[in-house]
Parts: sequence; C-alpha cells; structure tokens
Amino acid sequence: MKILIIKPSSLGDIIQSNPTLAALKEAYPDAAITWLVFDAFADILPLFAGLDRIMVWNKKGGMKEYLRVMGAIRNERFDLVIDLQGLARTAVLAFLSGAAKKIGVPGMKELSWIFVKQAFPESRGLNAAARALETVRYLTGKKPGCAFNLRIPAAIEEYTREILARHKATGRERVVALIPMARGSHKVWPAEHYRELVGLLIEDAPDTKIFILGALEDVRRIRHSAAIDISGRTSLQQMAGILSKCDVVIGGDTGPVHLASALGVPLIAVFGGSDVRETSPIAANAVILKKDFPCSPCRGHATCNDMACLSAITAQEVFAAAKAIMCS
Repeated sequence: MKILIIKPSSLGDIIQSNPTLAALKEAYPDAAITWLVFDAFADILPLFAGLDRIMVWNKKGGMKEYLRVMGAIRNERFDLVIDLQGLARTAVLAFLSGAAKKIGVPGMKELSWIFVKQAFPESRGLNAAARALETVRYLTGKKPGCAFNLRIPAAIEEYTREILARHKATGRERVVALIPMARGSHKVWPAEHYRELVGLLIEDAPDTKIFILGALEDVRRIRHSAAIDISGRTSLQQMAGILSKCDVVIGGDTGPVHLASALGVPLIAVFGGSDVRETSPIAANAVILKKDFPCSPCRGHATCNDMACLSAITAQEVFAAAKAIMCS
C-alpha cells in the first residue's frame, strides 16, 4: 500500500501532524508513506521516524511547479492520499492524484471539501494534532493515540555537542532557548519582556546558557549581552538538536516551540491572539501562559495596536514558571 500525506506547511502544523504519521504506521505497518512538503520545511522531515520518502514542492515555483508536483503524484499511483492542509490547492492535488481513496482533515477551507471527502467534519474545533488524527480514525474506525515520534540523527547529535562545548555548556549549567520569532504580531511577546527575562535568568544563575534561536530578522531587536545569539545560523535539524538539550524552551505560538514539545523538552508557551484550544502544544511538558481579554482569541485579526494580551504576561511570570521547571 502506498500512502501520500499532503502537508506542505507550516513548521508548527507539520510538527503537529507527526502523530498522524505514527498512527498510520501502526495501522498499516507494511505501507510505504510519502510526505509532500514545501522546500522551506523539507529539512525537518528526516527526523520523522517511519517516513519512507519525502516529496519536495518548491513553493516559489508557481504554476509550472504545481503542475510538476501534480504529475509526480499521479505517476506514483498512490492507493491513499490524505490532505492534512485542507486548502483548495492541496485538495485539487489529492482529487487528481488517481488514488482510489482520498480524504481530508476536518475543517477543510476554501471549498476544498468539494474535491476531497472531509473526515468527521463535525470535529473541527479540536487541537491541531488531534484534528489531523481524525483522518486515521475515519480510516480505521478506531481512535488512535497521540504520540510524537522524532529522532535526532547522529550527525546532528555531534553538531549539538560541538555547539554546547564551544559556548562552555558542560552539562552543569542550565541551558535555556528563547524563540522570539513567530508569524504575526498576535504571537510575538514584547522584546523588552524577553530582555528582562534574560536578566532575571542570569541574576538567578549567572552560569545559565541562554540561546536565541529563530530567523535572524526576527530576533535582532532582543539581543542581550548575556544571551548567545545563533539566530539564522542553524538548519531546522540543527535547531532540533539544540532544543533537545535544553532544560527549558520559551517562546510563542510558533514552530520551534512545537518542535521542542514533540522532542519531549519542557517548555513555556506565551500565548496572545492564538486560540489555545486549537494550536497550543498538547504534551504534558508544556506550560501555557495566557491572559483572557474580551477580544481573545483574535487569530491574527487584531483590532488593537499594542497586543495587550501579550504585554500583560510579565517577564516575572515567565521566569517563575521557568524556575519551577528547572528546579523540579
């Protein structure tokens, strides 16, 4: 049996879909599973245990690339195609795949349900990980468990050891990662709060190693002399390696935070306009900090300029949560 998972973006959504791959492998142990992904996120998929093949889609390739991907899918003659993205362009790929069975995630958008049968459409309000798993429940008639299964390659383990040694993280010091980047201002905790948090962490334990990770343009504004800024200098796999060695990871509703959760790393997720019910990390190792405002969750359609829901979460609150994790 040949299965295609269509989930090209984003990093957080791809990570949240990892349990679906594990559930499919359990339900169909002899199946060969391929994952269609945008080139920007292809680097993360080799960490997904049980994945047989990666099919890369150049996001900037336009209609010519879209038609190439469509042809490549048809040539593979998949038996089952699962659209976990739930948009028109991905549903059309599934519809024209030639597969005998084609299903989509609950909550299909852009009229994509016209092309692909929507699995359990009544269950749209679920967390992203559980929502993707509804496709497996539809296929098997059984509710699958929600377990992440990621592996760090030996080469990345070696890279991580070298980075930690270079910055004199010998194993006795606390290691903290800050992930200030996120898509949309409704997810970004204020820069001054991050800077204050760095000061609190260093004041509490001067030998703490604090790494700033993420895209370079997103973290310049929070640079601090006590933090190790390696933003924009790691691949997704290298970032995963560093995250896996942290005592705590702190950030907003963003892909690397979901990655840390999937790796089993304790984390603090600072939530603003995102819907906690739908997009928060679901692992027990996640502490979610949020403030309730009448306009929450705005889901990126904020009517304010100051994102008061994020500003109201203080550095002292985040520090207290981090210290509780590191001292437990």
